[in-house]
Amino acid sequence: MYDCVVVGGGPAGLVAGIYLARLNRRVVIIDGGESRASLIPRSYNHPAFPDGIPGQVLLRRMYDQASKFAIEHVIGRADAVERRDHCFETAVAGRNLLSQSVICATGLLDILPPWPDATKLVRNGNLRLCPICDGYEINGAPVVVLGNTRRAVREAEFLLSFSDKVTIATMGAELDGVSEADLETSVRLVTDRLASHRPAAEDRLSLEFVGGSRMEDVAVYSARGCKPQSDIARAVGVELDEEGRIPTDQHQRTNVERFYAAGDVVTGLNQLGVAMAQAEIAAVAAHNDLRRL
Repeated sequence: MYDCVVVGGGPAGLVAGIYLARLNRRVVIIDGGESRASLIPRSYNHPAFPDGIPGQVLLRRMYDQASKFAIEHVIGRADAVERRDHCFETAVAGRNLLSQSVICATGLLDILPPWPDATKLVRNGNLRLCPICDGYEINGAPVVVLGNTRRAVREAEFLLSFSDKVTIATMGAELDGVSEADLETSVRLVTDRLASHRPAAEDRLSLEFVGGSRMEDVAVYSARGCKPQSDIARAVGVELDEEGRIPTDQHQRTNVERFYAAGDVVTGLNQLGVAMAQAEIAAVAAHNDLRRL
């Protein structure tokens, strides 16, 4: 019987495991090996790294820190979590792990453009996902936001803080839930389908549209939405918000007793520092709640 099963091996899951281990709790981290943080080419806004740090390097340092404690690390995706009387049963890699509590740090998946090299482009920095993370590095360059929803419009307007040359490219789709009249006057709209894309210098992309128009050396953001990885939470009875993310209280508790959530799967701001702070809070809450059993 574990004190806690942490589902997710990204920044939130690793921090939760480290904190619980330092609180002398028996903990296991389930790691599917697909942390969103692993795609970050270099984060420049994470505290204490003035020259930035690649996501994979950050994860490796955190994994090394976790390995100093008696934390079991299971590689695989959690198939299911079920409530069993006064404990939880988590199925993973052919095993059934029993625990007094669960911290869900499963993150989310970005819906990328339907390009075979989309993930590679994100990892190399040519295709961007977070203007909060790296908008500062645009430094006035032309920007293209891929998407056709209100989310894309909000992102384009946000990027006006970093560039006065912002374009929304719907890639042939009609605007959904928003009209062209709703756009800021300085935001350009291109509805032509995209014919091709290729990496350009300085982490940029060059785009060619059907009809022959081109945009060279532009900073490109994908704003096509994301899918929270919250299926196991839903299955155990956790109430989700309209986006499928997990609402929590100020101690990262959900509506299911001793089932906590932290990181990008939780309603709120998707940032490394936020995910880590939520994990710290969740781990301490789990420890205190277990003390009362």
